[in-house]
Amino acid sequence: MSSKLYLWNEKAKNIPSKPGVYGFYNENYELIYVGESQNLKETFEIYLKTNFSQNSCKLNTKYYNRQFTPDPQKRKKEILEEYKKRYSTYPKCNITMREEEKMPEEKTVPHEKGFHFYEEIAKPTGTVATSLEDFAVKLKETRIASIEFHQKRGDFAKWIQNAFGANALASAIERIDASGEDLRKQLIEIITHPEKTSKANCPKCGVAIPPKKTWSMTGKPVGHGIRPKLTLGYYKCPYCGKAFRKVLAKEMIKAS
Repeated sequence: MSSKLYLWNEKAKNIPSKPGVYGFYNENYELIYVGESQNLKETFEIYLKTNFSQNSCKLNTKYYNRQFTPDPQKRKKEILEEYKKRYSTYPKCNITMREEEKMPEEKTVPHEKGFHFYEEIAKPTGTVATSLEDFAVKLKETRIASIEFHQKRGDFAKWIQNAFGANALASAIERIDASGEDLRKQLIEIITHPEKTSKANCPKCGVAIPPKKTWSMTGKPVGHGIRPKLTLGYYKCPYCGKAFRKVLAKEMIKAS
């Protein structure tokens, strides 16, 4: 990211409408937050309009810098890891955000609760994934016969739902209708970009944001032992403070 700092004021909204990363600094020129956006102009205008949504940490912003990049999410991650390697921690506003917005892809489960790959029943491969990031890596290495075996049984979706509570992601995995390398490709794409399956546009400011949490609920039986099941997401926009819900997945299940 550029070492040049700019004063945070109304002129910040003149930044180009490009994807990129940005850093916020306090009056002592200390980096307090690293963010990313697909449209820096739009994001900065919202910050200015809402005064950081009265976020107590970001309100300390006095200066900023920015860097344009076609993949802001990747670049933000790189910057944060570089910062952590140097200072053994993250910028203080990012620490707060990471705790408040921690997503399933950042979680790890014990080995015994990990996904154990099999080629067929009673024939384990010895490969185990304990996080969604690890799962994506293992999908690249695992034989396609094993991947097809588990996908046909719905094992991937069940594990993701039970281990991480990621209902929308599990539903997206379950809907994949492919085989061979196309199946592998689609699985990896969804796992590495889970935000695409559950992000929603804030109805107030239009910014795409991930859910704070997701959950499922079932309705009354509608006949023949079948009842509807909905997966919903709860969202709270970090820019304007708007809270809302969205239906992420719908399915019909057998009534128990």
